[in-house]
Amino acid sequence: MVELTIAERIAQIGKDLKYEDIPGDVRANAKKFILDVLACIVGAKEVESSKAITNTIFALGGNPQSTVLGYGIKISSPLAALANATMGHAFDMDDDHREGTQHSTVVVFPALLSLAEASKTDGKNFLTAFIYGSEVTIRLGEAFLGQTYYQGFHPTGTCGVFGAAAGAMKLLGYDMQKGTMTLGIAGSQAAGLGEFNTDGVWTKRFQAGHASMSGVLSALLAGNGFTGPRTIFEGTNGFMRAYSHKDQYDLNKITDRFGEKWEMSDNSIKVHACCRFSAPLADCALDLHQQGLKANDVVEILAKANNFTISHLCYPEDIKVRPKNVVNAQFSLPYAVAVGICKGRASVPEFTDEAIKDPEVLELASKVKWEVDPEIEAVYPSRYPATVIARTKDGKEYTAHVEYPKGDPENPVSFEEVIEKFRFVASFTLGKNKIEKVIDYVSHFEDLKDVHELVSCLY
Repeated sequence: MVELTIAERIAQIGKDLKYEDIPGDVRANAKKFILDVLACIVGAKEVESSKAITNTIFALGGNPQSTVLGYGIKISSPLAALANATMGHAFDMDDDHREGTQHSTVVVFPALLSLAEASKTDGKNFLTAFIYGSEVTIRLGEAFLGQTYYQGFHPTGTCGVFGAAAGAMKLLGYDMQKGTMTLGIAGSQAAGLGEFNTDGVWTKRFQAGHASMSGVLSALLAGNGFTGPRTIFEGTNGFMRAYSHKDQYDLNKITDRFGEKWEMSDNSIKVHACCRFSAPLADCALDLHQQGLKANDVVEILAKANNFTISHLCYPEDIKVRPKNVVNAQFSLPYAVAVGICKGRASVPEFTDEAIKDPEVLELASKVKWEVDPEIEAVYPSRYPATVIARTKDGKEYTAHVEYPKGDPENPVSFEEVIEKFRFVASFTLGKNKIEKVIDYVSHFEDLKDVHELVSCLY
């Protein structure tokens, strides 16, 4: 018997997977992630990058199949996925996976929503496809062992396209052959570079949208007979070798116990509107705020984290200490620490064009120093601990340490807390009645006869 390729094995797992095969806690977590990302999508309607992407796709037009959330305007399914995913990543507050080192829901969910709306999919089939697609995204990220960033890649975009494609092929009921072709085609659309971090541009947001759109397109192409390589993952010129840093990857992580152990259930809900790597540092800052530390008493702050956090969130030093735009602030260790201490919060209102100019926050950010902690580095990417130490004018020392940031599986956000986040962030766009209807629909997602019932409340 010829051994199946990784893509074929993934496609076979997807073909055979049934809603009843998925544990109840995984299904419950999936609903948390869906409500969370819906807040991020509709809440970001008025963000400038959201306006740019929607103005572009509305001008392109297309077959009115799927809704752009927040607007109620229908366009082609791939373009709807592009718009909704790009908006959903604007706040950088959508869920993520620490070992997978990427955001999965913001890519997979919009792709499936665009297809489900066009094909009148019910809640159970949608949840099954969503969980399966998310699992593919996360497992591919884990297979890179936390190192693909060092090669310059943004795994939300590079891995996410496969999850969107996998979820789409499941939703469309593909057999193993079409599913394999879908993944093979997706490999040629894996994209996303970390260079956005250099000057704080919007391409990270677009990379989520591009992956979502490309996943839909991959499935539609395969459905019409287009072909892609069966060995897209393990091939000599395949995805893992091409996108890994110094060939550091583990193919076994892609399919090992797939269908028995669900990595996507370990996704983390974000409570701060900034990079995942700064989350534990923001938690430490909030702890220091609660301890009574006052910004004007501080002489110096030392932040300890892993190597990637330091390299990614502290340099170039000038735009990290004094962010020139919101993206700079979202990816700034000094800003996350300073705003948490000063404001006792690091949510959407703390990451606006006006908020990042606050002189008190900027003054405190200039006092933040940083260093790699060898013990913290040793557990990356399985854990993201952090320590922040502040010294005051009167010689006192305040210390905060976080082993698991709020939102991680070991320090979880409850469904009730996600509901509160949804009410807050979605209120930027939606009225109270629609907000409560969305909460009810998502809470009973498996009972939806047609996902369009939910979509009709999201604009």
